[in-house]
Amino acid sequence: MSRPGFDLFAASFLVLFLELACIRWFPAHVVFLSFFTNTVLLACFVGMSVGCLLARRRFRHVTLTPVLLLVALAGGLTVERFSGLFTEITAVGNQHNPDVVFFGAEAGLSGTLEFKVPVELMAGAFFLLVGAALVGPGQEMGRAFDRMTDRTQSYTFNLLGSLAGIGVFAACSLLQLPPLVWFAGVAVGLLYFLFRPDPAGGPIRTSTRVVAVVATVGVVAASAVTSFTTADRETYWSPYYRIDYDPATRNIITNQTGHQHIIERGVPTQAPYDLPYLFRTAVGRPQCRRVLVIGAGSGNDLARALYWCGPDAKIDAVEIDPVIQKLGEKHNPDRPYADPRVTVHLNDGRNFLRRADAGTYDLVVFALVDSLVLHSGYSNIRLESFLFSAECFADVKRVLKPDGMAAVYNMFRQGWIMARLRDALRGTFDYDPVVLIDPPYKAAPVMPIDQAFLEGGVGVFFVGSKVAIEPLRIQFSGANSFWVPGRAGMSKELPGRFAAAAPSERYDDRPDGRPLWVPLNETTIQESGGDLKPATDDWPFLYVRRPGIPPLTWRGIGLTLVLSGVLWLIFGGWRKEIQADGKLSVGVRRGGESGLLARSFLLGAGFMLIETKAVVQMALVFGSTWTVNTFVFAAILVMAVLGNLYAGRVKPTRLEPYYLGLFLALGVGLAVPLDVFLGLHPAVQAVAACAVVFAPILFAGVIFPTTFARTTRPHLFFAANVAGALVGGLAENASMLLGFRYLLLVALGFYGLSAVFGGRGNK
Repeated sequence: MSRPGFDLFAASFLVLFLELACIRWFPAHVVFLSFFTNTVLLACFVGMSVGCLLARRRFRHVTLTPVLLLVALAGGLTVERFSGLFTEITAVGNQHNPDVVFFGAEAGLSGTLEFKVPVELMAGAFFLLVGAALVGPGQEMGRAFDRMTDRTQSYTFNLLGSLAGIGVFAACSLLQLPPLVWFAGVAVGLLYFLFRPDPAGGPIRTSTRVVAVVATVGVVAASAVTSFTTADRETYWSPYYRIDYDPATRNIITNQTGHQHIIERGVPTQAPYDLPYLFRTAVGRPQCRRVLVIGAGSGNDLARALYWCGPDAKIDAVEIDPVIQKLGEKHNPDRPYADPRVTVHLNDGRNFLRRADAGTYDLVVFALVDSLVLHSGYSNIRLESFLFSAECFADVKRVLKPDGMAAVYNMFRQGWIMARLRDALRGTFDYDPVVLIDPPYKAAPVMPIDQAFLEGGVGVFFVGSKVAIEPLRIQFSGANSFWVPGRAGMSKELPGRFAAAAPSERYDDRPDGRPLWVPLNETTIQESGGDLKPATDDWPFLYVRRPGIPPLTWRGIGLTLVLSGVLWLIFGGWRKEIQADGKLSVGVRRGGESGLLARSFLLGAGFMLIETKAVVQMALVFGSTWTVNTFVFAAILVMAVLGNLYAGRVKPTRLEPYYLGLFLALGVGLAVPLDVFLGLHPAVQAVAACAVVFAPILFAGVIFPTTFARTTRPHLFFAANVAGALVGGLAENASMLLGFRYLLLVALGFYGLSAVFGGRGNK
């Protein structure tokens, strides 16, 4: 490998690896960044683009990168240190009556401040910091592109470096390595470029290099602050979260938000976990022998399942996060994971459901399923989004026995979320689900869909069944209340002493040995008037009130565009680069260098959207796990490498056949529903799904390098492509309006426009 080739490989590796490290680190310390789909990702794109624009400047911005990165990390640690203050002063939209529900945002609703800082400004500050930190590596990548005359070879080195960056970071995730290791790797890459002579750039002063080296050490030290266990808290980095475990309280905190609390048997607050089994007994169903728990987590639900099921029961425990499962295995005092009746499946719940045999389970439990994080930085879906779609509930019905039941419970926060779940279960089971509210005094007999449950915590239980349920009811304080015994031994006999229990005795440990009774209001949810769109595999947005781009997102889009312009102006931007070259016209023409840049920009936007579609579709088909995400990103790069090698060998002179193939492949993606491959033989499913998902990428992988080979300014061409990816990333928000299937229409628009520009080879 030549020196320029190695430099391009190393710069591409550094850019991709640093991008992934930032995507993982910043939302884990700044909870507000979790509320925007891809703030950190888009900031990295802007930084790379600006850096490529500055490739022909003598000043080497990589000398500033360690300082800027250290400032960004220090900012993240400061926000975490004073998280209470920042929560108090930050407004996350209108969470009293939100268009989108963000977990953790309700923590700031009890504050008394009349004016709060919009969360967009908080996100914008870190957008600037992260984007500025990526300018230096982007400039080194642009310089390396310019030093190579063989465009096919240079693009291959770029793709291989990116592929290596994904592979190494995937290994860090697999081994659950902390940020100290990630940023130590980043430090090695920065030091390479800081000490590598560059004839095209100006000399680096010794004092400047010393400051950069000290800042690099500071970056590693800052990343170590939350990398390890402390005296009062255990810290782990799973492939999905930063996880903090407090041994004193048995609390599990993920990305700065309380997630789970390990509760041992007999503690009063564990009573709600008994409900599915007590309710089943109360309505005359036999004892469960086969149970599926989705979101088994730290084992609370499993402990109760084991308590109520017989000695010959079999319980499948599905949990997506290996660290949380291990914490439950190690710290849950009831040791549910050690019971031979339990089989652990580290998998996505939807994927497990799809592969389960029909008529298997007496009970399927959705055990407080909420991930608190997005599935990836590329799309608006969360890890659990496909678990609450209409198609998923159809899978639940399929795997239930004739008298089987499904229980879904959580703190759903908004009445319209409850209404959406009720509608989904009603449509699946042909009966209205039983809806129970805990504690009972929080709910009226009829629940308005615009009522919020943000203070004090309210458990909402949905129970669906293949056979209509006639629940046991009594009148208590003028409301319909369902009473269940809170201890074993009374579950098979339901005595008539309901009136003997009073609300004050709800969680009392009664000394006379009488059974503990738990009152739960059965509630009817007000009808939505037909304007509440169901969550589906194509529109899996349980926590979005109605199709459309919410105002908070619009403000975020606008701020991203403005701040991108600010970064361009701060570091030089297009205008100075155009003046420096002296040959590039400001207007965009169909042919010539300007047309090539326009095409590169539009190809970047279209590619970002089909990449997003690939991530979403493969998550549905194979599961929303980090390994599937890694496979998709790696496969996309491999397809791009193959397309580039083909273009380098064949050297197409006309691109119409490849554009036609691209449009046909996108048309197939539009025509084929997301779930068409579900239920097929695994081998057939994999081949068919990959063919549909990756075919557009292969054609785009020929068009881009063929156009790239014609440019005389590769750094500008690549800068335009990355800037286009920024626009494509913002356009992904249209999925909340169109759904993911028709998001390809937007990609078709970008690719159609790209066919107009570029000069020779368009006709």
